[in-house]
Amino acid sequence: MLTSFGLDYFFLCLAASFGVLQFAAAYSRIYGLLVFNRSFSAFLGLAVITLVFTWFFATESRNIPDTGEGLDGNQQAILFSTAAATSLVITLFVTSLRHWSMIHTGPFQNGIDALRSTTYFKALMKGRHGFWKRFSLSTKKSSSG
Repeated sequence: MLTSFGLDYFFLCLAASFGVLQFAAAYSRIYGLLVFNRSFSAFLGLAVITLVFTWFFATESRNIPDTGEGLDGNQQAILFSTAAATSLVITLFVTSLRHWSMIHTGPFQNGIDALRSTTYFKALMKGRHGFWKRFSLSTKKSSSG
């Protein structure tokens, strides 16, 4: 059962992960992950990180042992992992919808570098199309028909 402390910790990790993603994407020029333009996303990332940590530690006493109402290490790990993954999924979804009209220029890159010039959904579709094209060519060569 999730306590209010656990819910607050989940929200802290969710918001902080979003802030880190925005700041890191702005710093690395990964435009497909930016919610806004580069400078505002960097500012937004730092602001969210600062505000959420201030809110979490300044509003209540958070030094609670896990034998009381606090979270043990396993709960923290599960909540952090879930919050970070949720933040990534939300970021990928929002940025892909927000920058749907982003036009890809130049050769297609693989991995995270593809997000420098296109959105996640577009890179996913392009990669999927390329996979099926390579798969059909490789099976056509080895089939007897």
